[in-house]
Amino acid sequence: MRDVKCVDRAAASCGEGLLWDHAAGVLWWVDIAHRFLHSYAPATGRCTKLPMPDLISAVALHDSGKLLIATKSGLGWVNPETGTITLLDCPEPDLPGNRPNDMAVAPDGALWLGTMSEGAKGTTGALYRYDATGRTLMMKDTTISNGLDWSPDGERFYFIDSVPGRIWLRKADDWQVLRTCDEDFGRPDGLCVDSAGTIWVAICNQGRVLGLSPDGQIIETIEIPCRTVTNCAFGGEDLQTLYVTTGTFDLSAEDIAQNPESGGLFAIQMDVPGRQPFVASTPMID
Repeated sequence: MRDVKCVDRAAASCGEGLLWDHAAGVLWWVDIAHRFLHSYAPATGRCTKLPMPDLISAVALHDSGKLLIATKSGLGWVNPETGTITLLDCPEPDLPGNRPNDMAVAPDGALWLGTMSEGAKGTTGALYRYDATGRTLMMKDTTISNGLDWSPDGERFYFIDSVPGRIWLRKADDWQVLRTCDEDFGRPDGLCVDSAGTIWVAICNQGRVLGLSPDGQIIETIEIPCRTVTNCAFGGEDLQTLYVTTGTFDLSAEDIAQNPESGGLFAIQMDVPGRQPFVASTPMID
């Protein structure tokens, strides 16, 4: 059994958006509902949280040195010192009930961003790709866009649509369902891929992270002391720590009392490292 350690008892309502920033030596993450941008520095153990002016859900690195952020209003820059957000693009101005949710940068520097209806009220979400040509629709009719990452060779893209429990695989231009997650598997949320190709999936309603083989079979289970497990990502100087965010949004007071680290940030030492997050280089985002 792996050692699971809580490194920040943040009591987040919905922790999300994990991102290792090697240059800054910090792990960024967000609390969506409470509107905080968090950071954790493994070298010192220092934790910070900065209030945001809007609901936020994910962050990404850009080659300008700036930090990209997904907000209720759209994609923007965030100043991590002041909390100031500068809006860059609203992908769905005709859908005021929608908002961005998760995002990640591809090996080629393109930014992929998924949307959802607030409250997951319908299949009005979509997945977009930002590159030198602008914004391109890659998938439509999704519920909660989650869990974007690539295989070590960059040939396989994984994407989660949480409500129907689908883990999608894209190779070249072909989409296929890698796995449809049943009740026993649990509801998939965020995911990341390690340097050996194992897919690590946060299970939002069962207090665990599952390791999947590239063909979608469960090969490891990591139990987390909080039922609401929202995201996972590798970080730390050697990229050999799996960080996991959790939440309290669907827990009772009794649940939280029994698991007082609920809503915290957890760290797990792994045998196989992850990789550095890719850095966006999209010229249109300036």
